[in-house]
Amino acid sequence: MNNAKILTISVAAYNVEKTLDKTLESCNDPRIRSDIEVLVVDDGSKDNTKEVAKKYEKIAPNTFKYVQKENGGHGSTINKGIELASGKYFKVIDGDDWVDTNALVKFVDKLKRLDSDMVLTNHVEVYPNRTNKVSLIKRMNANKEYTWDNKIDIKRVVLHTLTVKTELLKKNNVHITENCFYVDVEYVVWATYVSKTITYLDTYLYMYRLGNCNQSVDKNNMLKNIEMQEKVSYQLVRLYDRFTENGMKINQDSTIFNTFKRSIGSTMRTYLLLNTREAKKKITDFDQKIYNISEVSYRRLNDDKFVRLIRSNNYAMIPLVKILYRIWVLKYGY
Repeated sequence: MNNAKILTISVAAYNVEKTLDKTLESCNDPRIRSDIEVLVVDDGSKDNTKEVAKKYEKIAPNTFKYVQKENGGHGSTINKGIELASGKYFKVIDGDDWVDTNALVKFVDKLKRLDSDMVLTNHVEVYPNRTNKVSLIKRMNANKEYTWDNKIDIKRVVLHTLTVKTELLKKNNVHITENCFYVDVEYVVWATYVSKTITYLDTYLYMYRLGNCNQSVDKNNMLKNIEMQEKVSYQLVRLYDRFTENGMKINQDSTIFNTFKRSIGSTMRTYLLLNTREAKKKITDFDQKIYNISEVSYRRLNDDKFVRLIRSNNYAMIPLVKILYRIWVLKYGY
């Protein structure tokens, strides 16, 4: 009997006792238990995360596996998941998010007939009082395999949309920065770089929880963790410089750049929450460090309208951008 798994789901779990049950139950369907493995990577939780994970390990021991490790941050859970994964494909789910179970069942069935390096899906942003369906794909027909030579338009790749061949991650020794938040961008940039073929499946699979003040993407937490944002941004600059030097297809470069620039812009927008004088100093120092690391990445970032506006007239526009950004946050909340 062939016991090979088609999909490994690596669940990043740190103090998620209140949400993990929903995460794991969404993957717990008898129709796909033999096809998937769910690694619950406990990043040194101090609550009852272990007990929740162990419950599912008892329910379906051939599907769910509890993995305990010392605290090392989100990147370390991805690294451990890649190390232990046995499925043909690899997907990361955060322990406070979940998947649409029926969509997952159909997704797994389709994966059995695919051999693309990267499989992209849609996701749903779930706020306390509303949901927002998000598709980042244009000019791609569902269920058709493409290469980077085709005329495709992938707005960007995010953690929630990405499934990638496990062997590519292992073969290329993909290792994500540890002891740091916001490293999901580093992971998806790596996955995009090592993939040569892409298939898009028009399904809303990942349910991304937003609007929780305890999340790392909350504005106050981003300001508190700004040094981590800087660290990831600098690592992305190095990666983009390295990938550019090694050579990328035009569409691949565009997709990676669109993903990479958003992270750089996010760091700059976090600085805008500071008072004007401090914001200007932080942004200019940050931008200078980018230039010092890589002139290639620095100049490429001029293609981004927000970054170009920030830099214009020797950063003189920062006070105006700061006011406009505060208005935006008040209106849209992000």
